[in-house]
Amino acid sequence: MASGSAIISFFLLSLALVANAADPDPVLDFCVANNSSSGSSGSCRNPSAVTGQDFVSEILRNINNTQAPNTFNAILASVSTFPGLNTMGLSIARADFGVGGVVPTHVHPRASELIYVAEGTISAGFVDTNNVLFARTLQRGDMIIIPRGLLHYQYNVGSEPATTFAVFNSQEPGLQLLGPSLFGSEIPTPVLASSLSLNESTIAALRGIYAPSS
Repeated sequence: MASGSAIISFFLLSLALVANAADPDPVLDFCVANNSSSGSSGSCRNPSAVTGQDFVSEILRNINNTQAPNTFNAILASVSTFPGLNTMGLSIARADFGVGGVVPTHVHPRASELIYVAEGTISAGFVDTNNVLFARTLQRGDMIIIPRGLLHYQYNVGSEPATTFAVFNSQEPGLQLLGPSLFGSEIPTPVLASSLSLNESTIAALRGIYAPSS
């Protein structure tokens, strides 16, 4: 596992990220979300009904087996799954990779992301608005910051399974995957064909992958 000093450094940088949170500042000591009735933007639970367990989550403790090649699995602890995060301006995710596993290209429209490599060797990078790729190969204990709203990815380039953790400066960072957003939506085929310089039959084939029921 990663060394204690590396983990401490990770969480210190995470606190710095939270200090520039994208979400509004809280006006109460805490506001445990009443998700049972209103979801992530719900009202605060009555403080008299709040317990210490509301500020604890075990959601990242275990994750599905990713020993098979070219696989990955990720889970996010956000306000919708961890109500104690409400108004705190942060969330955290865990991703586990088989050899060759890839987190597909995506964006988080509401948060910057700090990625920490807990195990393995990961290639990670993002593309800025000038279409410049900023990418590095990261070892256990390394980190990379992904600016808010920019297209990015993670890829296990090592010979063993890998695990990363990511902290976001929003309780609901949002997730938009490139493939499903383009080809699983109802953007007109002529628009996609012209935008991507592809013929309509290729667009149809891609829709079959990302929106097979359409």
